[in-house]
Amino acid sequence: MMRPGPRTREQLRRLGQVWEQGEHILISGSTGSGKTALARHVIELRAQRNGHILVFCMKPLEDETIVRDYKGFTRWKHWKDKPASWEKKVLVWPDVRKAKGDKDEILRMQRGVFTEAFNGINAAGHYTVQVDEGLYTVHPSFLGMSGDLGMAHAIGRSGRLTMVTLTQRPSHLPLILYGSASHAFVGRTREASDQKRLAELGAKEGAKALAGTISEQGRHDFLWIPVAPDWPAERVNLTE
Repeated sequence: MMRPGPRTREQLRRLGQVWEQGEHILISGSTGSGKTALARHVIELRAQRNGHILVFCMKPLEDETIVRDYKGFTRWKHWKDKPASWEKKVLVWPDVRKAKGDKDEILRMQRGVFTEAFNGINAAGHYTVQVDEGLYTVHPSFLGMSGDLGMAHAIGRSGRLTMVTLTQRPSHLPLILYGSASHAFVGRTREASDQKRLAELGAKEGAKALAGTISEQGRHDFLWIPVAPDWPAERVNLTE
């Protein structure tokens, strides 16, 4: 995991001061840009307040990097309605080895677990939930759970449910994610459809200027757009 630089530490401290339970965060960026590392730092802010953290791992295959990146998390292969008192940091990661590589069976097994999980978090509230890949979650060729993800964002504030959603392609996500996001961390993209959707987040700089900034960023840069506090957008880079 990348260590945050001096300025990033101060930015994360400020985020922790204003990010309330029930407020959602969107993190977008290409593969290798540092989305997962940034998300880990973000959800740790909630863990420091003794919050309950769930990470929905959408990876279909066993991956040692996941085990490494989420060291200290308890893995749930199936949803649990009543976690143990010590299960404060949980990785919800279905075991699909019985599918023996059959894509349709893998997706069926994942949908079963995550359907229960989304129903569970909507009913319980108060969790902070990281969805590790929004595109895989919503795309019809994969899990096709756009409605489940959108509903979690729609009812989150009333149930003090916080969603932290990561994605490679912002334009594929339900519109409700943009209307409900309190903060966004936006990596570089030169895709016009993604720029247009991200620019609608409403930073003080205006949509046109925001789209230009997004397209010109470095590979590991993120533009922090504090929608709820209505602060100016600012650059974040964990590698410095």
